[in-house]
Amino acid sequence: MKQKPWSLIILAILHILAPVGNLFINALQSGRLLSQQWAYWTTLVPLPLLLVYTVVPIMAGVFIYLCRRWSYWAYLACLAVIFASNMFSFWTHMTWITFAFLVIILLADILAVAYFVVPSVQKVYMDPRLRWWEAAPRYHLDQHGTANSDACFFKNIGQGGLLIVGGSKLREGDLVDSAFSFNEKDYRFPGVVVYAGTLQGKLSYGVKFHHTVDTEKSIKRLVAELDDQDKIVKERLPGPEDGFSVWLKKFLTTGKGLFPSVR
Repeated sequence: MKQKPWSLIILAILHILAPVGNLFINALQSGRLLSQQWAYWTTLVPLPLLLVYTVVPIMAGVFIYLCRRWSYWAYLACLAVIFASNMFSFWTHMTWITFAFLVIILLADILAVAYFVVPSVQKVYMDPRLRWWEAAPRYHLDQHGTANSDACFFKNIGQGGLLIVGGSKLREGDLVDSAFSFNEKDYRFPGVVVYAGTLQGKLSYGVKFHHTVDTEKSIKRLVAELDDQDKIVKERLPGPEDGFSVWLKKFLTTGKGLFPSVR
């Protein structure tokens, strides 16, 4: 999959639409029309509680969608606020209906927390390297050059890094100085090895650039030139196999796709 996991997108949408569900459920409980329930909320419900009903769920959905370390904790904080507000509603209106609603909310909160503490879900929020859908486009380079003065082959390149094939043995964390020529222009990019493995039986290394002002300008110029030549690595772009219908069919038939697949 080459885009943000559909499971996270769907959860975000459900949270963003939750205020409509809250309005509908409250209207059913009170026997009011939706317009009447909205008028009741805006005139009689305390402002903090109104914000919990209408704004906090939307914020929670946005935090899910942003998929950042801080948004992970912000989302859990939103869940705590929503649960606390429902506890308040129950204690102020102790009925079987409010109790049932409280139990439903509690179960939903437990399931949400359980989902977001699953290691594969937590990792994509905590480790930006695992958010594959945020990776900048890569372009075929296919140029010989040097890495730390040793001859090697540069397979592809993007604004943030490149893929080296061959050369001397490197390990993750090693600093590497990559140099090559392209269209009679010389390029040199300092970086660090963030991945070491093999490609078609040869040693290969993923390098993350440590840009300076000059190298930032150089890589933008080079990427623009490669883009003009349509050298983008199309295999890394989302395709039909990444569509919602494909994901849904896979989930319904195999049960896979609920959690992000991270390596």
